[in-house]
Amino acid sequence: MENNMDCVDLYIGVTRRRNYSVGSDKPRMMTTLALHGIEGGDSEYLYVDGVGIRTGDYFQFYHSDPKTALSSSRSVSSTLRKLKLDWDSKSSLSKSTIINAVDKKEAFGGFIFSCLGRGESFFGQLNVDSSPFLDNFPGVPVAGTFCGGEIGRGCTSLTANGDEGGSARCHLHAYSTVYLVMSYTPPEH
Repeated sequence: MENNMDCVDLYIGVTRRRNYSVGSDKPRMMTTLALHGIEGGDSEYLYVDGVGIRTGDYFQFYHSDPKTALSSSRSVSSTLRKLKLDWDSKSSLSKSTIINAVDKKEAFGGFIFSCLGRGESFFGQLNVDSSPFLDNFPGVPVAGTFCGGEIGRGCTSLTANGDEGGSARCHLHAYSTVYLVMSYTPPEH
């Protein structure tokens, strides 16, 4: 741990089961995942940034890994490709047959929020985070920024609706990138 103290890229994800209320709903038992940066430790204790950890809470270590992040970037590219192909196929269908107007979509822009720890120094190559969007939506305007302290979730097994059936294990928390594709439904002609 001593080698990781200059750059906080080691986290613990704490699974909490607590009574929460969302909006005006009555409080109910929900499972959440909170991530805390590890600040240090000794032979007896682990020091983390944050509050609210209780005895009995489960935790798991998370560490940034360029190889996993690169694999995740490829997965994002594949997902965006499928999305665009789905939109394109529905758009071409609309020219020959009548389909529901809600099914036709076009991208008009996007945003990319990427951890400032990423980029060429993390991956050893340029444009890893922008490529999934630019490759799949060429010519569509995109804006982005490097952020500090964001944490992204790679799965949705812990949701606000109280679904505790899934595992609390998620992927790519620290050093994450979040994509937003903005779309609209063009008017029928």
